[in-house]
Amino acid sequence: MARVKTFALCEEKPSERIWFPVLRHCWRQSFYSPAMETSPTEPTQIDRLSGLPDALLLTIFSLLPTCVAARTSVLSRRFKHLWKACPTVNLSFYKPNTSFEAMANGALLSRLPSNPLLRLHLFIGPAFSGVPDSFVSSLLTHAHSLGLHHLTFINYEDIQSIVRTIFSISSLESLSIFSLDTFSEITLPSATPLAHLRSLFIKNRVSSVQVEQLLLELCCLDHLQLTHLVQSTAATVKLSSLTVKKLEVFAFSRFERGTCFVGLFMPSLEFLYLSKRYNGPVPYIDADIPLLRKSIISLDCLYPEHVAAVAQLLNCISHVEELRLDLKERSEYPFCNLLEPCKEAPAFPNLKHLDARMCFHDHNFEAVVSLLHRSPALQSLKLVHKVADEFDSMTGEKRKMYDWRSTLPRNVNGNYQHAYFNNLHLKKNNDEFMMLLNKSSTPKKLKAHY
Repeated sequence: MARVKTFALCEEKPSERIWFPVLRHCWRQSFYSPAMETSPTEPTQIDRLSGLPDALLLTIFSLLPTCVAARTSVLSRRFKHLWKACPTVNLSFYKPNTSFEAMANGALLSRLPSNPLLRLHLFIGPAFSGVPDSFVSSLLTHAHSLGLHHLTFINYEDIQSIVRTIFSISSLESLSIFSLDTFSEITLPSATPLAHLRSLFIKNRVSSVQVEQLLLELCCLDHLQLTHLVQSTAATVKLSSLTVKKLEVFAFSRFERGTCFVGLFMPSLEFLYLSKRYNGPVPYIDADIPLLRKSIISLDCLYPEHVAAVAQLLNCISHVEELRLDLKERSEYPFCNLLEPCKEAPAFPNLKHLDARMCFHDHNFEAVVSLLHRSPALQSLKLVHKVADEFDSMTGEKRKMYDWRSTLPRNVNGNYQHAYFNNLHLKKNNDEFMMLLNKSSTPKKLKAHY
């Protein structure tokens, strides 16, 4: 009974409480059948749950939180210690209780090298802010000795005291670290032994200088995801890697106001995601990314002074095959988000799929039409008219000034909010598409932005 009580007190999410009753129901159903009551002479029903091999059961346990998988130990003698051999440990602690150390010991610290650990997900909630860093470090150190390959570490408080321990786990192949305090900045160690790391996700503010140094040390990195990259000096941010194939950067910022310059030297890069939120800068990007095939550009709060950076970005990625543009402008008067005044649209000779979401007033519509004329390989097109959120809440005469009419052609639903075109490489589907290209938009008497 002591063992049952220990794991019954393990903390879990309310939504996860359904798992144990489901397993218990399956266990009972594997023995029970209405036919057994009416025909006692028939052979005993097959125990389906116990008939599953250990490898399949461990795969099922790996999809459950560890505190739920541990409760299966009460089902039978076979299940008593089976959950401890699960290659995945998922520990989420939201409220302090007496079972914190018991669960950590049973799931991780007491594990022998004969049961290697592949994945560890460790979440420490705000109520556990008093947990000693030495105890958390001991969990990570023991996980390292078990050959840990994939680590996700989430802490409500500052995680700086644990960063060095995390980056010392030389067996890691993927690493995700972040604290829920997204405004905190972490300092990366100067030298890391992560020779096998292939995926890195940092959801904290991190200095661009430290990222540059880290990329030089990670010789096997395939996927890099940065939530907030801080340009700490006036020099250009230089992200260089021979192995990265997928890059995602969600925000740039500077300690001082000014222009942000980013240099990308990633000859193996195939996917690029760039995002700007709120009032952050749009970086001027100079890139050497010849293998880029897909790109997603999401820029919020665009002002006329950002247009030059956006235009340069489009020129750097003009060889992509799939492009999604999600742009939202903020200005008193509409302006072209894509092209500088009196400048020619970039050519996209390989572009096959375009998804553009923006306010399609006259300026943006004409810019997109110019871009489409220079995209001979286009196969599918999706245009969606978007109005800034703050515009939707405006009413009366003030709203009339901001409610810019969509100039997209009317679709089959009778509105002008979106336009979809597929199989454009087939000649029979070109008529409707050419109607869009040749559509003349009547200029509005609006104040020019230049």
